Amino acid sequence: MKEGYFTNKTTQIMGILNVTPDSFSDGGYFNQLDKALAHCEEMLEAGVDIIDIGGQSTRPNYQEISAEEEKERILPIVEAIRKRTEKPISIDTYFPEVADAALAKGASIINDIKGLDTKGMIEVAQKYPDSGLVIMHSRKRRSELSVAVDIQQFYQEKIDLCQKVGIDSTRICFDPGIGFGKSQEENIEILKYPKVFRYKEYPLLYGVSRKRTIAALTNEKNPLERDFGSISASLFAANQGVEIVRVHNVKGMRDALTVWETLSSQ
Repeated sequence: MKEGYFTNKTTQIMGILNVTPDSFSDGGYFNQLDKALAHCEEMLEAGVDIIDIGGQSTRPNYQEISAEEEKERILPIVEAIRKRTEKPISIDTYFPEVADAALAKGASIINDIKGLDTKGMIEVAQKYPDSGLVIMHSRKRRSELSVAVDIQQFYQEKIDLCQKVGIDSTRICFDPGIGFGKSQEENIEILKYPKVFRYKEYPLLYGVSRKRTIAALTNEKNPLERDFGSISASLFAANQGVEIVRVHNVKGMRDALTVWETLSSQ
């Protein structure tokens, strides 16, 4: 497979910028423009590779907001960040109209947590042929299949769909969706065996930062205190070849990767 949008010689860090009042991990911290931009500057200084902006919480039992409200939350921030940096901006959304508006304002990646299952999202991906596309598995698990087989079949379905409408394979990255509709045992399995959850040679993104999977391993109830465990899990994934790790604590992740890459180099 030829090099694509998400290929890089080293692991890429996707920094999380939640502009929601109700995120499970940092809700309300960055939902004002000045605070969001200050946090963005911190991530840039720490060496972030991709800035991932989310305007809606998708924690368990979340209350869905409208596409219009999500746009109101994220578009001013997308515009402001684009003026400050050329780093890729990713939009964490499953609303096609939100992705469309954000890409028009300068975002460069659709990070679709519903993996093109929402009507209209594939058309937005077609409309912006230079954008990256992260396709995440968040469907209800099919109990008759193992988690590995279930996710691999999902990947194949999405590749078939993208090929049918002419979306270049080099734009695509898969996310197995740790914490979305899976048991703790399945989440741990995904973390331990990234090669099993890779589809052919397509890049992988792992997002486990501050999630309950980390709490299950560390017994840390406060999401804000889960960064050490999150960085350890993400570093393990990187060591197994995962191309992108999505984290809250960019500096901690960058330091961990720098030390690991230096000590493991020949």
